[in-house]
Amino acid sequence: MTPQENHPGRWSRPLRLLHLLLAISVTAQLILGGVMDGPRPGRVESASFEIHEVLGFSILALIILHWWWSFTHPAEGVHHLFPWTRAGLRNVFREFWQSVRHLRPPADKPGEEGNLAGFTHGLGLLAITAVAVSGGLFFILRLSGASRVLLHDVAELHGNVAVLAWTYWGGHLGVTVLHSLLRHPTFTQMFSLRD
Repeated sequence: MTPQENHPGRWSRPLRLLHLLLAISVTAQLILGGVMDGPRPGRVESASFEIHEVLGFSILALIILHWWWSFTHPAEGVHHLFPWTRAGLRNVFREFWQSVRHLRPPADKPGEEGNLAGFTHGLGLLAITAVAVSGGLFFILRLSGASRVLLHDVAELHGNVAVLAWTYWGGHLGVTVLHSLLRHPTFTQMFSLRD
């Protein structure tokens, strides 16, 4: 049974829970990452950096779970998030121009290939995955005693992809607010854990 047959316009409860947990943890991580002190040779790590590491691995676990869900539930996952076929991309661009022309974002529809919101969420999943993987790589390299040059390069990569994550987060929040102002039920549908 597809999500539409089960609940018209609604996502499955496990996916909504994953989205909620990622929204909370990624928001906290981005804010923490902006104010924490990074590790310095010969100094004790700050509590904020240690929390950043623990939260980062929690986010990585959630991302792995999200990728697993995306591949095992393609109507809500890979087909919806990555409509990178000619027809799928044509639908994405059509929805984009319609939303610009009518000055309102389209509703996200589970199981629909070539959906602008699904495509955008796919880009967000890729950005958050890049941040978590590069952060995890930094952690492993630091523990293994990698050179300062390599650690610096990986930290730079992590910081650069974090900028993409911040950009995505801001855009996502802006469109969520716009949906709410236009009285679209998207926010309540995504964050309600009731069936």
